[in-house]
Amino acid sequence: MTGPSDNYNIVDLREEFMVSLSPTGDNKPTLRAAHFLQPSVTSIKEPFFELPSLSPTSLPPTFEPSEWPLKVTYSGWQTPPRDWKNWVGCLQPNYQSLWKKVGIFEAISNSKYVIQRNHDMVIGIAERWCSETNTCIFPWGEATLTLEDTMVLGGLSVLGEPVYSPVETQELKEIERKLNQARAEAIRSKARKACPHFWIKEFMNSGSEIEHEAFLVFWLSMFVLPNSRTIRQQVFPVAIHLAKGTRIALAPAVLASIYRDLSSLKKTIVALNKSCPVEDKNRVFEVVVRSPLQLVQLWGWERFPSLQPKRNLVICVEPAFSRWHKVKSVKIDNVRLALDSAGNGFLWRPYASYTYKWDFPKLYGEEGIWVPVDSNLDEEIEAFALFLRVSELVGLECIEQYFPHRVALQFGMDQDLPGYVARCNKSPETAWSNYSKPISEEKLYVPSRISKGDVTTRYLEWWKQSIRERSMKAVDQALQAAKGNDGDVPPGFPLKCNNVDKPTDVEDETIPKLVFQASMGKKGGNDADVPPGFPPKCNNVENSVNEDKSAGEGMRYYGQSFSASVGKDGAVRKMESMTKNRGEAEVGNLVYNMVEIPGLELETRISKLERVVAELKAARFSRRFEE
Repeated sequence: MTGPSDNYNIVDLREEFMVSLSPTGDNKPTLRAAHFLQPSVTSIKEPFFELPSLSPTSLPPTFEPSEWPLKVTYSGWQTPPRDWKNWVGCLQPNYQSLWKKVGIFEAISNSKYVIQRNHDMVIGIAERWCSETNTCIFPWGEATLTLEDTMVLGGLSVLGEPVYSPVETQELKEIERKLNQARAEAIRSKARKACPHFWIKEFMNSGSEIEHEAFLVFWLSMFVLPNSRTIRQQVFPVAIHLAKGTRIALAPAVLASIYRDLSSLKKTIVALNKSCPVEDKNRVFEVVVRSPLQLVQLWGWERFPSLQPKRNLVICVEPAFSRWHKVKSVKIDNVRLALDSAGNGFLWRPYASYTYKWDFPKLYGEEGIWVPVDSNLDEEIEAFALFLRVSELVGLECIEQYFPHRVALQFGMDQDLPGYVARCNKSPETAWSNYSKPISEEKLYVPSRISKGDVTTRYLEWWKQSIRERSMKAVDQALQAAKGNDGDVPPGFPLKCNNVDKPTDVEDETIPKLVFQASMGKKGGNDADVPPGFPPKCNNVENSVNEDKSAGEGMRYYGQSFSASVGKDGAVRKMESMTKNRGEAEVGNLVYNMVEIPGLELETRISKLERVVAELKAARFSRRFEE
């Protein structure tokens, strides 16, 4: 076990047998020199961070956020006011060089653009969020927003002083007093609060000696560290330091707030699923998220090509937000399914493309290099070191752990078992000293922009085993939740099925048998009006199965019963499909062998099975409520 303040090299170079994490990649082990982020472990006997035991059954049965009793208020996702762009334009000629010096020029430029919200996408990412690791856990791997994303997309600095730095000199305290006085006047206005419109009207082109500080207060309160859509008193010291040329590390503060809000969203989604909307139809779960979650949406657009709309064509000097200004989202029927099945297409290093390499040439060079660490270390490389190092992120109201060693592939590094890191649980000052401590090694490795990392063979085995255990646990939980007055018959399925409750070719009689007979109830073809839980109108079952299988969306069974047998090692050995035509004679028997299915493929198929159960369960609850 290590702590975030322990001294160890950020990058460890050693020879290991490496394989691809991709389900369709070459899994033939290759012995080579690999670069790992620390702390990593080389044996399961050492303490390492286990994959948290999460289950898809903790999520609502179907992905229809617009129909959930859920209200999300995005107080940190601000559309720039009408006069904001003009205010930026008025001050930019005089202060652009200062903004660049303190690392906020691109972030201020970003605030002029509008990112149209895709609620389903944000919810889909939040569903896979794990607050224990501050990562998204997908069936195909782990990924997360990092300090790199916050700097490249948000234009925020990872270097500088902490956000809690107070003003100390008499001059700075006088500026703070004047800002507090202006805020008090805003509260005494008709709005009875520190209204942003009052603030911009009061200071824009006013010629006030504190106009620049007031401008930065507005920017921080609305776009960077927002809280309740009012002018925040807590950002006054930050604005004053920036106006006087002191760089503030805004990136870790913003990322900490995003981690906090994603955890809050996930907690609310789980609570929503545990509640029974049938018993209290009017109950609505409300959650307010205050961080700039547009960065979460942009992170998804950058990394999931299947969810990515057509970006704007802009010149390379434009800020990242300009690429997505007023872009309309792609219509995705099921964002949850799209995210869970995106393993092969996920872009681990989108910023290494030609679009971004001109902005950060040292981070995305043509060749991997070892950079000497000395007093003349380039700021870009120093920032890269912070991307890679385990630490704790200090925000205005929260401290969150940062685990880049769990997502090493996002930096072009190789992945091994992630070492366990204890939390400090101390003061912001202690967390900040851990974040800002000097780089200890003599050299730092920076991979080339085309570098694509692999995983060790032990990591791949651990990942597949973890996913398999989570999947089997999810199936058990789904079946247990489905039990009611009808014993082992899941809700939405015909009661007391005849002649289909005894599976064949059973290898282990101690394993519970899964027996289902129902229709997905999806609209399409001649079955447009068939409700969930009823057989479809079409009789050509075999053709419908083959069509779905060939479409690459797994196996979808219409009007069939099927049974699965599970071996002692937990692997699904055989699945038999016995086609029935509304209880009449058997017309076909399709057998699908699933011997030695890789963990990721098994997870995908079991997830589809869970969705069938969940949708039928939801349909049955709905019918009961209507009755």
